[in-house]
Amino acid sequence: MANRIPESFISEVRQKVNIVDVIGKYTTLVKRGRQWSGSCPFHDDRHPSLFVEENKQVFNCFSCGRSGSVFSFVMEKEGLTYPESIISLAKEAGIPIDNQLVNDATKQINPRTQAIYDLHDAAQRLYQHILTNTTSGEPALKYLREKRKLSDNIIKRFGIGYVPAENVLLHYAQEHNISREVMIASELFIESESGDLRDRFTNRVVWPIRTVNGQVVGFSGRTLDVNNSIKYMNSPESTFFNKGNLLYNFDQAKNSIRRTRTVLIFEGFMDVIASDMSGYANAVATMGTALTLYHVKQLTRLVDRVLLVYDGDEAGQEAAKRSIDLIKKDNPAIDIGIIHLPDQLDPDEVRVQRGEQFLKQVLEQNVLTPVTFLIDAAKGNKNLSNQTQYLNFLQEVMPILKNATPVEQDIQLTNIANEFGTSKQALIEQLQQTPKANIQPVKNQTRNFSNNDNNLVSNSELDYRRFNSVPTVTQVERAERALIMAMIKKPQVIQQVEEKVGFAFVHSDYQLLMMLINIYHQQHREPFDLAAFMDFIQKPELNQKIMAIERAYGELSVENSAIDDYIKIIAHDGPIDNKITQLKQSINIAKQQHDNEKLLQLTTELINLKKQNSI
Repeated sequence: MANRIPESFISEVRQKVNIVDVIGKYTTLVKRGRQWSGSCPFHDDRHPSLFVEENKQVFNCFSCGRSGSVFSFVMEKEGLTYPESIISLAKEAGIPIDNQLVNDATKQINPRTQAIYDLHDAAQRLYQHILTNTTSGEPALKYLREKRKLSDNIIKRFGIGYVPAENVLLHYAQEHNISREVMIASELFIESESGDLRDRFTNRVVWPIRTVNGQVVGFSGRTLDVNNSIKYMNSPESTFFNKGNLLYNFDQAKNSIRRTRTVLIFEGFMDVIASDMSGYANAVATMGTALTLYHVKQLTRLVDRVLLVYDGDEAGQEAAKRSIDLIKKDNPAIDIGIIHLPDQLDPDEVRVQRGEQFLKQVLEQNVLTPVTFLIDAAKGNKNLSNQTQYLNFLQEVMPILKNATPVEQDIQLTNIANEFGTSKQALIEQLQQTPKANIQPVKNQTRNFSNNDNNLVSNSELDYRRFNSVPTVTQVERAERALIMAMIKKPQVIQQVEEKVGFAFVHSDYQLLMMLINIYHQQHREPFDLAAFMDFIQKPELNQKIMAIERAYGELSVENSAIDDYIKIIAHDGPIDNKITQLKQSINIAKQQHDNEKLLQLTTELINLKKQNSI
């Protein structure tokens, strides 16, 4: 699949992109010796089993078996093809990309997925055309212009549209011979009990939701029907629309975010648009859900400062608290600010009621530190003239202050003393008696591994086996793996093996690997690159074996005498191992059938075979 993209371009991306940085967006990695380890983001990994080798630019999970290069990681995590993953990482690295490369990469997408993407793009164009150019869209356009005070330029730039009641997208799909399977999979339609389809967002103004690369993958719709109890509706969760991964407007805001090293996080789409209209284009919003670790990692690799702009109601305050905690745990160095909005208005209400300049002033000047915000939030609805509630307030506030800077501690204690008439010295003493909260990084539960070693497998694999009871491989398979590594390091070994008449690997995977290694050596004259070879293979099960081989034998030197030993073990012990496996399978069958006579015969045969070969 890589032949459409020049090898030189792929190499440039591989050199400029660090696999630790990429995987670090999805899970917290901790440096341990030459490796990084952490919880695998592909499954519920309670005992960190993901290992990343920065010097070789590869990863491997001992638990689920996923392994490969930075490209294969992005392919599986983001559902991209190999060319798409290259283009995606190139964009993130700021590498200039020829449009033809993008077109070639796009052609490689799974046809069904591409059809879904194409339908979403067509829906966005159709909905916006209806809004801005038809009589059906006039009421919605009037609503956006007059009530929401949006200009035609803003409507166009943010791709806002309108879905009338006439099932316009359904008719479009039918006219363009789009399959029913694609229509249903797109989640742009609702299927009735009788099997009929209709447009999902009927009678709604819709905002398109795009990936970071600008691909429309869903919509959020607001009803114009006052009798409709469902005011807002989002596209349902799917393989391509995951609210925990998506940030509204990230595709348009990312350049401004990079330039300013600051991001404003809002709760609503219109709040983001209001921010943009007020001069702050570095704004994103969560998709009607809480900020997630994935969101945080997407943003904190680009910024030094995060500003949270949440509604002033109780739900907004709680969301802000959770977000502060999540960001601090993931990256304590990030500067966090919380924007205080007047009169419990949301940002767009501030813009509509008081103007863009006033909102700009609020975003610039009404910035609270996390400590100030959390103390104000702790006051909540408490009656602090009541002694019991005041003491409860102090119990809540002291752990917050314990993690604050000395200057902020002094400011806040002075404020509390002045506001409530408490002795500042008494407050200082209570603070000194308060234990400091221990903030642990998110998902950083990595064990302290010992450094025992042997000559057959690496420390990291031994560590995982020790804690997870992974069975060791047989002597024959160890010889096969060592022989494969010899072929990787010294191509002449392949010819040496091929000259052995009648020789074959016991396990077919290693026979296939020998063939692939031979082809790779012929096509790549430069020193062997493990990550590039795994991209060349693009078979997860083989990549897993390659990683196991690399861990066990990557540091071994290639000697002719050892090669002969490996071949002898495989040729002699291989058939014996197969016979033992067959006998064990037959013994299990005899047990299930309660055939005691057969069971005795097979067990005796197995014991004698092991004795004869000193196994």
